[in-house]
Amino acid sequence: MFILGIETTCDETGMALIEIKENKIRILANELATQFKVHQKYGGVVPILAAREHKKNLPVILKKIEKNFDLKKIDFLSFSVGPGLLPALVSGKEFVINLAQKLNKKIIPVDHLSAHFYSVLIKNKKDWQKIKEIDFPALVLIVSGGHTNLYLFKNFLEKRKLGETLDDAAGETLDKCARYLGLPYPGGPIIEKLAEKAKGFFPLPKPILQKGYNFSFAGLKTAFIQLVDEIRNYKKLDEKTIADLCFSLQKTIFEILIYKLNKAKDNFKIKTIVVSGGVAANQTLKKMIKKYFVQEKIYFPERKLATDNGLNIALAGYLLYQNGTPPLEKIEVYPRSI
Repeated sequence: MFILGIETTCDETGMALIEIKENKIRILANELATQFKVHQKYGGVVPILAAREHKKNLPVILKKIEKNFDLKKIDFLSFSVGPGLLPALVSGKEFVINLAQKLNKKIIPVDHLSAHFYSVLIKNKKDWQKIKEIDFPALVLIVSGGHTNLYLFKNFLEKRKLGETLDDAAGETLDKCARYLGLPYPGGPIIEKLAEKAKGFFPLPKPILQKGYNFSFAGLKTAFIQLVDEIRNYKKLDEKTIADLCFSLQKTIFEILIYKLNKAKDNFKIKTIVVSGGVAANQTLKKMIKKYFVQEKIYFPERKLATDNGLNIALAGYLLYQNGTPPLEKIEVYPRSI
């Protein structure tokens, strides 16, 4: 079985071709066109610009894959239908529908956040590999620049959303606070690097910590900005202070994530914890979670699979197909998580 996966939910144009045999996968192509230079000067992703870049990148990537493979051999396409930026999703949808009609193939619609979960099941390598099996039920935390969602998966198809961010996502908060410190976009990786040099800690609030499984980072972001303003009023914002601020912000956000994970773990009989999404590539977060949860099986994706890409979407298409999701001729996109 051959599957072509396409990703356009935000600012990464991803396309991957995989071959599947008896629960083993081989990556034939995994192409990615990043847009961070386009959005960097704005300090965040601009939806209309993202959609424009997808329209430009998708045909180029497809031609690159077609050089080595006859696309008529694929069994179906899989496409990330949301959640994401609506203009970006629409530009991807138009391309995928036209391609499906041209090849006379159907489409498996893929939930972007579920695909982040599935990314822990494989490695980013060319050779044949077995798709990992995990024990359900699984507690799944998706944490990225656009999403902070907590799910309980009974199996690959049945999931229950326990909570989500009510305002800013964790990665978005890192990016916005980094921008306020004068650091370039994306801010998360830079904050992680600077935090390693910290010698001090600034206490920061943890909004709605006790209230259910939802997250809120807007109040934390506001408190951080006020703290930075206060520091600027009486002293220079030097490298040491910036490092301490980065450490404090990162530590506070990660402690909130761990608190909610632990609360859900105590209330549900789970066998596995999965942490995925772009922020899951943060080594400090990995260490904190592994140190806190010592009895559970914990899975993180490889760094290259933590962020948005077509490979996750292709794999998700296969798993959904194997578990009873039929290919469709028409697809509908959605900007909000379900």
